[in-house]
Amino acid sequence: MDGDKQILPIRIRSVLIDDFAELYEIGKTTPEFRVSATEDFMDVDEFKWSITNPDGIFLVAEERNKKIGFIYANAKDMERPFEHKYACLVYLVVMSEFRGQGIARKLYTECETKLKEIGVTNIYGWANAETEGGILNFMKKNGFLEGHKYVWMDKKIL
Repeated sequence: MDGDKQILPIRIRSVLIDDFAELYEIGKTTPEFRVSATEDFMDVDEFKWSITNPDGIFLVAEERNKKIGFIYANAKDMERPFEHKYACLVYLVVMSEFRGQGIARKLYTECETKLKEIGVTNIYGWANAETEGGILNFMKKNGFLEGHKYVWMDKKIL
């Protein structure tokens, strides 16, 4: 998922609500994001909310104004009165044709820097282990340690 070769200059910036449609489409077409048996990707309203979440860090990677990846971490536990402040790495994706060029690394590094700036001391995340494993390998290379294994189960009731 990450490598040493570099392509054209990549711009990392905060996501704007105007980026919603393009980023949501990237999310819908990323097989690694499929954790639900009933949904392809997160709910449209939840994704829009994530863009404006004051407790979130949501960044996009662009090459020549083309959106090629994004990262979202939710630091909602920041208000808790404990020494350790946690953030959840919710999404990290780079479009398949741009993988292996250091873009995920740039997104992650910038996100981690911003999380530290707001006082986050620990970051955790989940990864779909049934796919090719790119995100699992990326997380391990970036210091994440494997924890407990869980099974996601869901059911539509409507």
